[in-house]
Amino acid sequence: MKYWVLLFGVLLSAHALADSSAPVIPLNQNLAVVDYFGDGRQTGCGLRATGETRDDLWLNVLITVFMKGTGATFGVIKVVARKVNVKDGIPLLQDGKITYANIGKIRKAWIKPDSGKEPLIYKNGESSHSDAYMVSAEFASTVDLLVAISHEGFRVGLNRNEDGPDDVFQFDKRLDQGEADKLSVCMKNLRTAMEENKDKQNF
Repeated sequence: MKYWVLLFGVLLSAHALADSSAPVIPLNQNLAVVDYFGDGRQTGCGLRATGETRDDLWLNVLITVFMKGTGATFGVIKVVARKVNVKDGIPLLQDGKITYANIGKIRKAWIKPDSGKEPLIYKNGESSHSDAYMVSAEFASTVDLLVAISHEGFRVGLNRNEDGPDDVFQFDKRLDQGEADKLSVCMKNLRTAMEENKDKQNF
């Protein structure tokens, strides 16, 4: 009986360690503002975080909020993970561009700001690319996420095998003042566009 209890305890501990492995800190991190315009007005704002790992995995995390022409608002979370094709330590190029290997479909992704108690888990994402995960999200919660990651570190988790542990990456790059100002202006313009659209509907 003691043997089975001990074995169960060892297996449980191993599973817990697999699920909580130390995050990888990407190299060459960059955090930048993205903005979108249409019909002469602001239609979207967001942040893009990029980085690379020592095993040539290229990461691109995009968090954005949008307003449609109808006035409907929504958020979009997109996570891309690509493996660079390398030979003898040098990236393989095709037509002057880096080429990538297929690393499998991302089945689930999550984001957790350092101050967050629980990760924001995104499932059932859809994308035309097997190396990308994209899902629509609620507008207000996406705005809160943008605010959080604009001034603090955050983790991104990817899962390509539902039975296996998540791949976890820690982003600690902060927005510089110029990008922070750009995000503030973008969000102000988006709020103005939303208010103008609401006024038109109420007219």
